[in-house]
Amino acid sequence: MSIQQEGAPYPADLEHLDDILTLGKTALPEGAANITITPATKFAESYPGGWGYVIAYHAQPQSIRDHFDTYTSFDGSFLEKYPDDEPPSGIKDIDFTEIKHPVIVGFGKVKLVIERPLGRCWLLIRGAPR
Repeated sequence: MSIQQEGAPYPADLEHLDDILTLGKTALPEGAANITITPATKFAESYPGGWGYVIAYHAQPQSIRDHFDTYTSFDGSFLEKYPDDEPPSGIKDIDFTEIKHPVIVGFGKVKLVIERPLGRCWLLIRGAPR
């Protein structure tokens, strides 16, 4: 089912996945599966005119490392060694209660959340009118 968030450029659905990823100037890791997209409604509630998307997916460990290398300034080969991150107060659209050992990094309009052991990930892409 497609959900169009007020002010968002695209509905939160798989049909618009490539368009949504382009907004964040990112992509999903190679072979990403079990992809879901939901609107970032809590961000929109807290930021007038704000909109966003939460993209959840699964990927193989090496694909996650490669994606991390490509889109962040950190080394993906050390993902398992990074300390666990505390969920920042500004990310309310991702439920961290079921996420074990998260690594959270930001780049541009994107927050990337990676669970360890590697497999599950989330991309939060947010925007607002200028």
